[in-house]
Amino acid sequence: MKFLPDELLQTAAFVMVGVLGGAVKYLRDFQQNSKKFSLIDMLIAVFTGGFLGMQMFFLCTSMNMSSAMTYFMSGVVGLMGDEAIKLFVNRFKLSWS
Repeated sequence: MKFLPDELLQTAAFVMVGVLGGAVKYLRDFQQNSKKFSLIDMLIAVFTGGFLGMQMFFLCTSMNMSSAMTYFMSGVVGLMGDEAIKLFVNRFKLSWS
C-alpha cells in the first residue's frame, strides 16, 4: 500500500514550483525597491505563488499539456503572483459578460 497517492505527490511538486516563483518574486521586489524586509509580505507572496501553481497544474492537466510545460507554467504564474490573479479575473469577467 502506498503512503501517498502519486497524484498528490505530483500536485505537491507543482505547488512547490509555484512557491519558489512566489519567493523569487518577493526577493526581486525587495532588492529592486530597496524596502524593508517583511516576513508577512514574503509569506503572502509564497502562499499566493503556491496557490497559483496548484491552479495552473489543474488547468494544464485539463488541457493535456506535457509535464515540462506544466512545470514552466506553474513557475511563471507563481512569479507573476497577484498580477496573474488580476489577469485571470479580468479574462473571466470578459467571458461572462
